[in-house]
Amino acid sequence: MPPALPRIARPRRWLLGLYVASALAVTLQQAVLHQSNNFRVFRSATINLLARRDLYAAHPEQHFDYYKYSPTFALLFAPLAYLPFALGFLCWTLLNALLLWYALERLLPQRQATLAIGLLYLEVLFAMQYGQSNALVAALMVLAFVALERGRQLEAAIEVGLGASIKLFPLALLPIVVCHPRRARFGLLFLGVATALVVLPLLAVPVPELVAQYRSWRAIEASDMLNRGYSLMQYLTMALGTEWPNWPVQLAGTALLVAPLALGRARWRDAAFRRLVLCSVLVYVVLFNHQSERATFVIAYTGIVVWCVGSAPSRLKTTILALTLLVMVVHDVEIVPRWVKAEILIPYRIKGIPCVVAWFAMQAELFATALRSESGETALPGTAPELPGA
Repeated sequence: MPPALPRIARPRRWLLGLYVASALAVTLQQAVLHQSNNFRVFRSATINLLARRDLYAAHPEQHFDYYKYSPTFALLFAPLAYLPFALGFLCWTLLNALLLWYALERLLPQRQATLAIGLLYLEVLFAMQYGQSNALVAALMVLAFVALERGRQLEAAIEVGLGASIKLFPLALLPIVVCHPRRARFGLLFLGVATALVVLPLLAVPVPELVAQYRSWRAIEASDMLNRGYSLMQYLTMALGTEWPNWPVQLAGTALLVAPLALGRARWRDAAFRRLVLCSVLVYVVLFNHQSERATFVIAYTGIVVWCVGSAPSRLKTTILALTLLVMVVHDVEIVPRWVKAEILIPYRIKGIPCVVAWFAMQAELFATALRSESGETALPGTAPELPGA
């Protein structure tokens, strides 16, 4: 074994122990001493689907919120829904945290992956405490990208489809497909996978009831269209004092996201260019999501960390990473007085400021790369350079 590997393996083992120990501690806090409301929402969705009740109606006897994910996710959650509450919560927490760990290991070389996993620890811990699915969504997005890089189109289509059945974020990865050969084949595979996932709940409910569930889902999502959360639309509203609808800003952001791909056709075979697009997408889906919330930022921060540790260092990246870590600590750790959080950090949406800075810096880098005339990274025609662990 090369001498450098033991030096990497030891902190990796410590980090793995920290992640697992944190999952156990959060389970004690959120599933034994208390019962996580988010996890109750997920469990109840499975029960309600199988009982043929409206998933998207209020169920105050079960939880204090509305279910807003797909009927497919309600069915797929069944293996955890019928476990004892604490055991199910522990399995759910470990799935979220360790799948993101695994995804980063597949994406980055060992030393960089270890650094990224360590830098993301606090944000993953915060996501654990919420009992949310955001780390899982981030992991599925990264794994889908890795599968595309290795030519495993069916695997990528399944991971994008599964992620979209939780939150629609992974659909933002689809423009990256243009960088790879056999795009039409992937389109057909994805269409087949998406169709199968949409109709999967027919295993539990008849067609008319499933159609009614999708109508209820559309209605509850439509009721949230005017929200702004921690999105760029919220920052513009706060700065300019205007009440614009969300869609023009989202449309402009989407155009800005895909423009480097359109301009940089010669860079499609450049692995570094493609990975930078991934990082931008991970931040974009939070920054332009009108329902983004504090727990969602594990997705965006994953993009920032991968961008900073997985590419050539610069003062700008170091500054943005430092800002991200500072905000991560002061926003979510109890060393900051509660009044500071209540009166400054939360009202002014400080959590999202690193994402605004990072995303525009990423896009500037993408545009600069796309517009350069020299050829990209060497690769055989129709292939993509392999990632670590291939």
